[in-house]
Order: sequence, then C-alpha cells, then structure tokens
Amino acid sequence: MKLKTSIQIIIKLSIIMALLWYLPTYTLSSAKVFKAIEVPKPAQPVQKLISQKKIHIYNTHQGEKYQGYSVIDGAKHLSNLLNKMGYSCDVENNDFENYKAVHKIAYDRSYLVSKLYLENAIQSHGHYDLVIDFHRDSIPKNYSTLTLNNHAYAKILFVVGKSSGKFEAVQALSQQLSNRANHYANGISKGIMVKQNHYNQGICDHTVLIEFGAQDNTKEEVQAKIEIVAQAIRDYLQ
Repeated sequence: MKLKTSIQIIIKLSIIMALLWYLPTYTLSSAKVFKAIEVPKPAQPVQKLISQKKIHIYNTHQGEKYQGYSVIDGAKHLSNLLNKMGYSCDVENNDFENYKAVHKIAYDRSYLVSKLYLENAIQSHGHYDLVIDFHRDSIPKNYSTLTLNNHAYAKILFVVGKSSGKFEAVQALSQQLSNRANHYANGISKGIMVKQNHYNQGICDHTVLIEFGAQDNTKEEVQAKIEIVAQAIRDYLQ
C-alpha cells in the first residue's frame, strides 16, 4: 500500500515538473519595471507672442555717436527688446552713409536717402504698426541726462514735422509715447519739438522721430533709457 502511494506521488511530481519545463519563460528586467511606473515629465512652457504687430526702426543719421556707442547700436538694442516682448521688429541695415558718398548727396539731404529705403522696407514687408527714426541730440550732457533713484538715464525728445501732411496724427502718437515714458521714469522725456521739416512722417501711419540722448551719454545711460521706451511702446501697441 505504501509502495503504491509512493509511486502515485512520484508520478504526480513527474507530471508537474514536465509541465513546468515546457511553460514559456519571461524575463522582467528592472528597467521595464521602473519604466512602467515612471512619472511623466511636465510639458515645457510655450512662450506666447504678445501679438503679431510689426515695428520698423531706422537711423536717418547713421553716423551719430555716443561715448563708445552709436545710434545703430541703440536701434539694434531696442529691436532686441521688442522682439523679446513678442513683436516682430526689424532694423534697417543698408548703409546710408555709403549711399550718400557714392551719389554725392550732402548731409542735409539725408532724409531723401532714408525716405528711399523706408519706402522699400514698406513695399517689401507691408504695413508696419510703428516706425521709429532713431536719432541722438547734440546738447550738453546736463541737458540730456536724467538721474532718478541713483540711476542715470539719457533723456528723449520727440520731433514732429509740421509739413509731413500727418502732423496731428504724429503729434498725438508722440505725445502718447512721451507720457508713457514719463510714467515709468518721470522727466525722462523732454516732450515734443515741432519743426517745419517733414522727417518722412507722411510716408506711413504710426511713425515717430525720437532723439535718444546726446553725444556725451554713455552706453549704459542710453540702454537704460531704451528699456523705458520699450515699455512705453508695449503699452501703446497693446
């Protein structure tokens, strides 16, 4: 009886071992385990544009300099700030001074050259929501500099041409930007100067001529002022 029972046990064990031998084998690596419980990474934030509004900056007098800086450098700095804010801003890169030299055009006829290139820019890029002619003044530093909270800023001045055909519109726009700049740094804008020239201000809507500081202002003073103007422009275009 005992022998019969032992034989039955042996047979059952043999059957179980045979079944285990022919079952498919699976390997579960630690990498697969960790992958299954991996926490999803948060999506990268998408930088949204403020708008698709376009801005064009040029320098009628490209040769104007500061102390170790230039109006061309200033125009590029302003453009970079506005692009970072989400606007589409471009700067005129053609060499006006070379064009005047080749064609023997006098300095006092500079606006004829900048007018030509401004019209080309508008034809190539279409409508601009703001056009800025970036200049610097020629006055002593004590008249071109504002010290506020121990920070020095180059002052700005808006120049409006009375013979442009769009005098009232340009004056209103200049006043808006002047007010906004003073809101951020009281006294940074000296306001508006009206002259008889046209200053290319009749070519398109929303155009301004801004004197950014003067010849004795430093790079730091000019850039500090440009940052204020960029904020004023953002307020205007919103």
